Parts: sequence; structure tokens; C-alpha cells
Amino acid sequence: MLSYGFLIRALLAAVLSSVSLALFSPFVTLRRVSYLGEAFSHMAFAGIAIALLAGLDAQLTTLVFVVGVAIAIGWLSSRHKLEEANTITIFLSVSMAFGIILISLRKGYSFDLASYLFGNVLLVSQADLMRVGVTALLSLGFILLFYKELFYLSYNAEMAGFYRVPVKAVNRFFLALLAASIVINLKAAGIILVSAQLILPAATAFNLARRLPAVILISALMATIAAVGGFAMSWWLDLPTGANIVMLEFGLFIISLILRRRG
Repeated sequence: MLSYGFLIRALLAAVLSSVSLALFSPFVTLRRVSYLGEAFSHMAFAGIAIALLAGLDAQLTTLVFVVGVAIAIGWLSSRHKLEEANTITIFLSVSMAFGIILISLRKGYSFDLASYLFGNVLLVSQADLMRVGVTALLSLGFILLFYKELFYLSYNAEMAGFYRVPVKAVNRFFLALLAASIVINLKAAGIILVSAQLILPAATAFNLARRLPAVILISALMATIAAVGGFAMSWWLDLPTGANIVMLEFGLFIISLILRRRG
């Protein structure tokens, strides 16, 4: 199997994509914004529509659009004292409506909904793999560099402000990098896997550990196991890779529940 270059590339993309998103999973869970994966990936629909209508590069246009929306969410939430959840929902609804309007203007175009929902890791190019790899490294570097700030932001944002932790700046950077990671990984993962990878790894890890560093490591490990296992299942059983990964993630979550009850 591994003698084929495109399969090696697809396997690496699956692992890097899963780990990249899983690194954010504990922080997203602690902040109770697990819907961010679905929200940002749906916002990408508007970016894709803009690219199609204007004849621009789809991934770059979508990246700029979604990251811009993420920064706007962070700014509006802090500037006008809005609930972040409400701001995200507003932008999600408007982005989807805007995307639908733009797509309707593109006469004769049929949107590939299946690819948008499930992705296709086998279609990942060398350039796509490089982008996914760079995104994973940036995500890891960001978490290592701003771990203390993210810790305060996740557990007690008000206390973080009292100790003069740059909460607003870190939060905007967090949202922007998360949005970028979601957009970059959409081609390989699709909406369903992106959403799952921001919930299931941390849900599993918190059943097995309580200290945040351990939770982050376990989340990345669970994502890696599910990605490799899901890829192997798709090769041997001719089943969709993304769906396999999600089901394995869920299986690991069930196992962690059983272990937690026995512990």
C-alpha cells in the first residue's frame, strides 16, 4: 500500500489534519465553543462562493474571508460587549445567506455538496499537504508559545484580565488560527470530520486525564490513532476515510467512558 506516493501523501494529510484540529480541541471544549468547527466551516461556503463568482483561487479566498470573519467576531465581542456565541451565530447565518445568494448568481453551476461535507483526502496534492503541515506546525507553535495565556483564557478570562494577560489579542489570534486551520483542512476532512475533531479528541482525553498538558497530548494521540486506523479501513474495506475516522474517534470515546467509570 505504501509504495504508492499518493497514498503516503493522503495518509500524512489525514494524520496532520487530525492532529492540527485536535490541538485546539481541549481549549474549544473548555471554552464551551465546540460549535466553532461547524460555524467556521459553514462560513467557508461564502468564501468559496466569492472565489467562484470572481474567478479567484478558492482556498486562498476562503482563507482570507473566514480569518477576516474570525477576527471580526473577536473584535466585536470585546468592543461591544457581545456574547461570543451570539456573534458567531450572527456571522454564520449571514455568511451562509451571502454564499447562497452568490452561488445562485453563478448560472449553471452545481455545488459539490458531498465533497464539501466529507472531503476527500485522496485528492490532496503535494501543495495541499505542505499547507496542512505548515498549519499543524503553526498550531503547535502557537499553543506552546501562548500556553499560559490560553490556560487563563479557557478557565477564567476575567481573572486573566486582572493579571494583565493580553486576553483580547490572544483570543483574536486563537480564533484566526483556528479558522485558518479549519479552512486549510476542509479539502481533506470536510465539515463533518472538522466538527468531530474539535469535539471528540478532547471529550475522550478529559475522561482519561485532568491536567491540561496531558489532555492536549492525549487528544493529539487519539486523533493520530483514529486517522491511521480510518485510513487503513478505507483502504481495506473501500469505505470513506473521513467517516471511518469519525467512527473510530467515537469508539475511542466510548472506551474512555468505560475506563473512567472503572477508575
